[in-house]
Amino acid sequence: MTTQNGNDPYSSEYPPANNLHPDIQAFIRHYYTQVDTQGRHTEYSECWTEDGVLIVPSGVEFRGRESIRNLHSGMWNGVPKRLHRPSKIYPFGNDADEVMILGSVEYWPDDGPYVKKDMAARAKYQRNANSGKIEMSSLQVWLTT
Repeated sequence: MTTQNGNDPYSSEYPPANNLHPDIQAFIRHYYTQVDTQGRHTEYSECWTEDGVLIVPSGVEFRGRESIRNLHSGMWNGVPKRLHRPSKIYPFGNDADEVMILGSVEYWPDDGPYVKKDMAARAKYQRNANSGKIEMSSLQVWLTT
């Protein structure tokens, strides 16, 4: 596995023969920075395609940027700080637009002790035909209990 930057919580390891497009690698770091920054609801929602699908650990599905934006806004109720650490990224083949992400998430709730859970996610990306930017088209997340 090769690492981008070991001091950065959003740094990830990739397989040695990694052919994942550098734009997707940069997007993954950008995405987790947005999800972990309170008040960045619009910026977070702009990481998604208009018809993006997010499936949270409970199995509930959120469709579309507005729904995903509202979820992100609500995630901060009672949680002033959170930190995702996407430590290992496994592309689905050469030049893939889909990956498995292994890592952890830490959060500090207002009404309880610090929590750390292992995380896995399956993510699919696409390039916006108009802007040329990478966007998330789907993400399913699993957490340890």
